[in-house]
Amino acid sequence: MYFHVTNVMRSLILSLVFSTAAFAFDQAPVTVDVEGYASIAGGNKDAARESALNNAFRRAVEQVIGVMIDSKTVVQDSLLLNDKIYSKSSGFIKTYKITGERFESDACRINVSATVSTAHLERGLDDIGLLSKKLGKPRLAIIMTEQNMGTDEPSGSLAETLMSAGIAESVLHEVFAKKGYNLVDQETLVAIARNDAALSSAKGTDPADAALLVAAGGGADVVIIGKAIAKTAALSVSGTNMRTSQASVSARVVDADTGQLVASYSASANAAHINPTAGGAEAIRKASNELAQSLNRQIAAKWSRKVNTRTARVVIRNAQFADIAKIRALMRERLNLVESTEEHGYVDGTLTLDTEINGSVKDLGEEITRTAMDGYKFKVTSFTANTLNLQLSDK
Repeated sequence: MYFHVTNVMRSLILSLVFSTAAFAFDQAPVTVDVEGYASIAGGNKDAARESALNNAFRRAVEQVIGVMIDSKTVVQDSLLLNDKIYSKSSGFIKTYKITGERFESDACRINVSATVSTAHLERGLDDIGLLSKKLGKPRLAIIMTEQNMGTDEPSGSLAETLMSAGIAESVLHEVFAKKGYNLVDQETLVAIARNDAALSSAKGTDPADAALLVAAGGGADVVIIGKAIAKTAALSVSGTNMRTSQASVSARVVDADTGQLVASYSASANAAHINPTAGGAEAIRKASNELAQSLNRQIAAKWSRKVNTRTARVVIRNAQFADIAKIRALMRERLNLVESTEEHGYVDGTLTLDTEINGSVKDLGEEITRTAMDGYKFKVTSFTANTLNLQLSDK
């Protein structure tokens, strides 16, 4: 399916397309109408025509990127975009049609209807770390347990506060760091686990629950919780001293605030080596890289939708029960970022709302504190990527 966008409707349609399905990695291509321009040097019209066509491709890609990432990022990373994206614009054009061309005394102009492959463009932006900028760079914690051949117990157990970084965890750290994510420092996670008596002493604590508590304590927006296991796949490779090792790596990504599942994936890989432990390590490394790439795509798709239209939890303390309806109505009517609100609960003067917003939680906090709300005055006491805590002053 193709979207054909005229000059008049381009901005509106692109906005709708990307706000509803931004970075979903399965988007339909988007078609834009552009004009390319090039000067005629030395009377060589053929070269000028080719340059004008490439200029049109660049303008088409620039238009789509202008919607996919914010203008501040475009300015700040203009050199990176020019080197890695714009200079290769033709590679992001799926199809094109020349709708008009003309030669002037010293220049060539070509009008083109170009269809841009948004999937390819997203991967290009992801590879240079600009995708995560669009996502607001979710702060990421990685907690993996790992058991290679030759070890009796898995390492990285929160219950025993042995959170040494294994091969799988190191691979995930490397991949996500290159893609521009903010990573919670490993030593910070270790310190939190060791200082929390509930985690260090209670053997009955669910590992996933413990990982969420530690990640949230480290300021993470999302946490990757997983495990890696390597074992012997076969005794030997025929005719050699090589032994085959097999690794399986699985993980799920969880929202640190709500506990909701963001992504999940499992990967496996084989490796042959004279030393079974070395072979297991290599197999874990291969499987972990596949795992990281898949989780990144899923996080990108899910998180970007939250950045555009998302559901945030708004907790308002010191609220009167009789004022609930009025507060909800004012939020919808006065706050540009609020689309709708739904009551999640009210306990002892604390009102909790699930609020659909266009923008970030921080932006919502700034808007509600500066907007006239018929005498209601809100103070921001804290916020995370998904939750805004407010204190309501007495009227």
